[in-house]
Amino acid sequence: MNPTLSETNALPEKCSYPGSLEAPLARFIFDTDQWVMPAALMSDIGITQHEPWSSLVVGNVIRTTVARHFPPNRLDLALLTSGLAGRLALLPRAEWLRLGLTLSFLPYCGHIRNSMDGHFRRVIRENLDESSLLTLEQHGEVEERPQFKAGPGAWRHPQIVALGGVRAGLEQVCRWPGVVRQRFELQFDSNERSVEQSVHGLNGYWMELACKIIFPQHHWLWS
Repeated sequence: MNPTLSETNALPEKCSYPGSLEAPLARFIFDTDQWVMPAALMSDIGITQHEPWSSLVVGNVIRTTVARHFPPNRLDLALLTSGLAGRLALLPRAEWLRLGLTLSFLPYCGHIRNSMDGHFRRVIRENLDESSLLTLEQHGEVEERPQFKAGPGAWRHPQIVALGGVRAGLEQVCRWPGVVRQRFELQFDSNERSVEQSVHGLNGYWMELACKIIFPQHHWLWS
């Protein structure tokens, strides 16, 4: 049986959050079977793939296990609802990978079109429309732009660059405490979490720019 709001004390019984925020918030707190990676959960709580329990990590078992080891009543609701950096914890894995890739584009603002790296141009073409590209290019004169740290040849492997952008976003902007970070990371395995940061010099300004470029429909992130 799913935990109720009153049972977990995670949210007040009469939720006062905007409707657009309630869905991602409920997903993060209650619907963990929709997004938790079973292998990551087992690794974090010390269960191996060879133990009988591992075949049961589905549905209610995931929800119950996450609630037991990462209790919802220890989540910082003010953090998760009051601003962009906290609300970003509510984004699913696929959207964080898009965000990580976009954060990795930021150092190239102003000279994206002139890049000689064919792999980079291909990744840009596959992930940004013309309007988004124009917005990034217009920020080329902003001082103290982030710096790309993934090294030459990195754009041959955009998935790794995206994971490096995720890591950079977590370490430099979204410094969530305790259970929030632990829960969020249940959608990435240990190898993915260990990827080196792809950029340095991120801050709230650049994070908000990246989010508004790729998530224009997610008004709940900043409203």
